Amino acid sequence: MFKQALDRRAEQGRPIAVGFVGAGRMGTGAIAQIGLMRGIRNAVIADLDTERVLRAFGLCGIRREDVVVTNLRSKAADAVRAGKPVATQDADMITELDIDVVVEATGSPEIGAKVAMRSILARKHTVMLNVETDVVVGPILYRMAQAAGVVYTVSSGDEPGLIAEYYDRYAGLGFEIIAVGKAPSSIGLFDRYATPDSVAEDARRLGINPHFLVTFRDATKTMIEMACISNYTGLVPDIRGMHGPVAGVHEIPRLFRPIHEGGLLNRRGVVDYARPLKHPDGSIDFDRSVTPGVFLCVYTDNEQIREDMNYLDVTGSDGYYNMYTPYHLVTNEIPLSIVNAVEFNHPTIVPKLGLVTEVFGAAKRTLKAGEIIDGAGGSSVYALNDLYETTRAENLVPLGLLTGAKLRCDVPTDAPITADMVDLVSNTTLYHLRAMQDAGAVSPQ
Repeated sequence: MFKQALDRRAEQGRPIAVGFVGAGRMGTGAIAQIGLMRGIRNAVIADLDTERVLRAFGLCGIRREDVVVTNLRSKAADAVRAGKPVATQDADMITELDIDVVVEATGSPEIGAKVAMRSILARKHTVMLNVETDVVVGPILYRMAQAAGVVYTVSSGDEPGLIAEYYDRYAGLGFEIIAVGKAPSSIGLFDRYATPDSVAEDARRLGINPHFLVTFRDATKTMIEMACISNYTGLVPDIRGMHGPVAGVHEIPRLFRPIHEGGLLNRRGVVDYARPLKHPDGSIDFDRSVTPGVFLCVYTDNEQIREDMNYLDVTGSDGYYNMYTPYHLVTNEIPLSIVNAVEFNHPTIVPKLGLVTEVFGAAKRTLKAGEIIDGAGGSSVYALNDLYETTRAENLVPLGLLTGAKLRCDVPTDAPITADMVDLVSNTTLYHLRAMQDAGAVSPQ
């Protein structure tokens, strides 16, 4: 009913009005996709760089002179009501405008927490491209949204949303879900100790921020995204930081099964990832790998279903099958979550189970007392994930709270950062929401 809902909106002359916070690569891609659609419009875009906003509108065929550029709420409100596109540097203002949904696309845990909270309190549907925020304070934001009668959700398109959609499909069909995961091309050059300096040349060649690239190379992004999926499905990391074997289309259903059946798993029902296969010259073998897609390893002992799966040439054997897609449309499918939230009050992926899995930081090198941790994508820490109950017992600090923290003591390479090692930055929205969440202000249903 996705297209029908948009067609109805278009015919009624009331397109879904979307506000974006952040006009980086992900935000701009979604903005451009909306520019092709009926029944939905980019009403307002906030970014400190106004030129990026004007470029994003331009990709939708909107002339610069037709965009209302303002930081005045009254002027922006008049423009939105008149159907004119608005560019602003004031993200706080967006939630006060007459729009249907706010899309948070900054990637900053703190900004994400602030925007999401303001959006929910203003009773706006909230779509997060910011998984970094969700794995720290997603449960409290989700329950706040429920109380406000609006949707809070992580988006379609990116791996967490896509895996959630696959999980719902195949779990709903009655398959046992053995493992779910992603296989990013960036993890083909996996380096747990990557820094912005060590990836600088590749970042320049790719035209991306080196800090952003580091989060892929050192698996931080993978740890975060698989924790997000865990908190929705209840699937868990099999070991701390997951296995992450080198595996392609055919290897996945052989490896992601219990050890006693020739696999590598200690349990059934896990989140994990696969590193891509490579050619002899070191380049990624995209034909034999799932990269850059996602996979679900499912199981059935039903003889007829096995016969059908084998007849259809589904990859796998002995009841274990690889249900996968070799791509994910990270920006193009974001509008799916927007429309599902506004039209059907339906989230794509939410931490409905609370924190099943936590993401925390471990030292990339020997850290010295007095140092300031630079957070995800930096030179101080890499991310790992583990069961929330385990990390709580060990007093480990959530990764998102480590940015700007000052070390009280030396920390050896690979040691996890515990609360007694650091003084956290405590005057942030993220910190206070997490404190409320930890205190039980929000408990999972």
